[in-house]
Amino acid sequence: MTDETSSRALSALSDGLADAVAAIAPCLVAVKGHRRAYSGLHWQPGVIVTADYGLGRSNRLALTLPDGNVIEAEVSGRDRALDLAIIRLDRTDLPLPAASDGAELRVGQVVLAVGQSWEYGVSASLGLVGNLGGPWQTSQGRSIDRLIRPDVNLYPNLLGGPLVNTAGQVLGLNLNGPRNRVVTLPTATLTRIVATLLERGSLSRGYLGVGLQPVALPKTQSGETGLLVVSLDAEGPAEQVGVLIGDILLAVDGQPVQDLQSVYGHLTDCPVGQMVSLHLLRGGQPLDLAVTLGAQPQGGIR
Repeated sequence: MTDETSSRALSALSDGLADAVAAIAPCLVAVKGHRRAYSGLHWQPGVIVTADYGLGRSNRLALTLPDGNVIEAEVSGRDRALDLAIIRLDRTDLPLPAASDGAELRVGQVVLAVGQSWEYGVSASLGLVGNLGGPWQTSQGRSIDRLIRPDVNLYPNLLGGPLVNTAGQVLGLNLNGPRNRVVTLPTATLTRIVATLLERGSLSRGYLGVGLQPVALPKTQSGETGLLVVSLDAEGPAEQVGVLIGDILLAVDGQPVQDLQSVYGHLTDCPVGQMVSLHLLRGGQPLDLAVTLGAQPQGGIR
């Protein structure tokens, strides 16, 4: 390949990346939270998605729109377990992004983290797809359709903005993951969570009021691990139906639970007020109790 050919190829790549940023830029906003300014994405008509971490307790926020206008808007939903917040706008005329389910995504492909800076306008960071995987569950029990972990330098203002492919299509939203590593919430998960937040305002799992820790089961039991009840919230749902410290939880609604994530996952799908059955082991004898899930109080356990 000649120097001229290489130069043309590099120029074409550079122009393509700039075009991808230009395609998503009209859908971006800057969000001024309690701690710092983040990015946000106009995901549905009148709905901005962003990272929750920097918003603090603020419900009224300042936004810089793509046209440079600064407005105020209300936070209308949060999922703190995912670091996700949604903001409602009075206007719905902002462009909507093109989205991709990432089905063709491969490790090593070029991606861009894009956002809007409060001071400097549109920002971008170039990287690669570092890891891909199947469905997974967070430590807080949230079900994620697919693991997408970009190897990209996520500057603070890019948090809450989209990860896009070289065509400018949104692959997901860049959020703060475990150990401050970037995790991209895929578009399918984002759509599902936003729909729930718009309907309910928050995602709070049903509350049992029990502290649990894994424990090896006696050989007489079919499973290897259960969850030992090590604490109970006073007047919590579990205590009220007779769960005792020292009981071993084996299943919730007939589904075996061998770790905390499996309990989280089940309770996330169960709204407050729903009755669930607990299959327990007490003194070596099986015990079944029905408990009506409550709402988790400030400082309460699971």
